[in-house]
Amino acid sequence: MRNLLHRIFSRPRRLHHVIEPPPGRPRNGGVFRRPPLRPRIYPSQVRDRRFREVRRGLDPDEVYAFLHYVAEDLTALRDDLRRTDDENLRIKCALREWQSAQTRMYA
Repeated sequence: MRNLLHRIFSRPRRLHHVIEPPPGRPRNGGVFRRPPLRPRIYPSQVRDRRFREVRRGLDPDEVYAFLHYVAEDLTALRDDLRRTDDENLRIKCALREWQSAQTRMYA
């Protein structure tokens, strides 16, 4: 259980190396996304997680209640992230349209 709690509450390690762009592409050219630090965990993985029972172990009801709490929090965070991504895309499209309109106006 201590290992599980450590995994849940520990911060992800950040990689300290610089990823160079492919040859022929400028350092700041194009869109670059960093690779994920580790595989993402989904709420269903938390909800469906089962532990072996031991005689002196923790109360399974408390463990599963906590897992459901974490899963609900993950669900809310993923929903917020999706909404943020949608808003980001909407703003980028609006900016491109505005820039195109400005270019046509002064051309």
